[in-house]
Amino acid sequence: MKKKTIANIVMVVVILAIAAAGVLTVGHIQGWFDKADADAAILTELRGIVSLEREGVAYPVEEETVLRAGDQLTCELGATAVIRAGENELTLGEKSGVEITNPASSAFAATVTAGEIFVNTRGTVTLAFDGKEIAFSDAVAMLSVRSGAQSISVFEGAVGDAKAGQMLDWVGETLNVTELSIESLNDFSIRQLRLANEMRTLCFSNDDLDKLEEARKIALQEEAERAMALEREKKEAAETAKPETEAPEAEEKPEEPETGAAETEKPEAGEAENQPPEEVKDPEPTEEPETPEEPETPKEPEEPEETPEETLTVTLNIYCDTILNNWDSLDPAKAGYVPASGVILTSTVEISAGETVFDVLTRACSAYGIPLEYSWTPMYGSYYVEGINNLYEFDCGPESGWMYKVDGWFPNYGCSSYTLSGGESIVWTYTCNGLGADVGGPAW
Repeated sequence: MKKKTIANIVMVVVILAIAAAGVLTVGHIQGWFDKADADAAILTELRGIVSLEREGVAYPVEEETVLRAGDQLTCELGATAVIRAGENELTLGEKSGVEITNPASSAFAATVTAGEIFVNTRGTVTLAFDGKEIAFSDAVAMLSVRSGAQSISVFEGAVGDAKAGQMLDWVGETLNVTELSIESLNDFSIRQLRLANEMRTLCFSNDDLDKLEEARKIALQEEAERAMALEREKKEAAETAKPETEAPEAEEKPEEPETGAAETEKPEAGEAENQPPEEVKDPEPTEEPETPEEPETPKEPEEPEETPEETLTVTLNIYCDTILNNWDSLDPAKAGYVPASGVILTSTVEISAGETVFDVLTRACSAYGIPLEYSWTPMYGSYYVEGINNLYEFDCGPESGWMYKVDGWFPNYGCSSYTLSGGESIVWTYTCNGLGADVGGPAW
């Protein structure tokens, strides 16, 4: 009996030891026991899914992770993260890959395997890519690494042979120094430049960025309006097209009128065939009838000129800015679909009389290439909008989803039942809390 008890105790101790060893191993890999080091770089400001591979084990990384040599970081679609090394910051863009070679803040170094890295330094960091190695000292720049081509855009200070407003551009092994065009900036670089402009003086000011974004918005709206006008013309042409008519049947030829001279009756039996014909008297001459004057063809009444129909328009805005204040509740996989401004669309849309809020939304999303998903709800006899721009109900909490308002009012019926007359202001907004209370909606 005592032997059995001792054996059981030993077994429990062994199991606990194995479990403890496992916890220690996981804790070591994931840095649970890392001590804060003023000279160690840390990973922070995570947005979306960021993976860390350490000692052959990959896992989603957490905020304020102390980095080690050999760590490999990957930002998934829509994800970003910041490496803070002393006074230096490196912001990793979506689909970027970085391997840490020296995590010390005083001599931070890494190899960039893919994507875009926005560099804001007061000290010096060294980045390697495609066999090249560049030092960034007291500069603001962005490194872009693509297959077969790499570039560094310089916004303040100097990097290599390029100064602010210039770009180093490698194609294969050929290096060119060119002028940097503001038109080359993408959404990621614009967002980072705005943040950097708060502390530094860059070659592109926030006013310059405002003008760029406004010009792009106008160009996008014009393109969408052309697409919507073309779609509307096709629809109108289809509605007004006459159906093909069958070819008319051939008219029957009218029978020729009988004339007395056309045929002669055969003589009846018993009559002589050679009997002389009766003498035919010449008809008395008659006066020629006067030709009646042709009546004048009445003129068709002139059709009144058509009065051009008044162009009807509405404004359409789609916002998801509430998500920015509830980031911790957002499904990390959806981070890439939330614009930094929280604005998905701002547009003026032409409509036809009798169209609904749903008609405007579907046409605008189609024209601007914004994903839209909806379903028919027989109970209410209306369409229900489930997702816009890949953001769905419950993606940012159990009370989250899409709502619409017209001229500031949240209707209590479906969007496909709200008929427009022109001039309305339509807003689609994403609610995260209170079933609309956080966007000014009623408490249902």
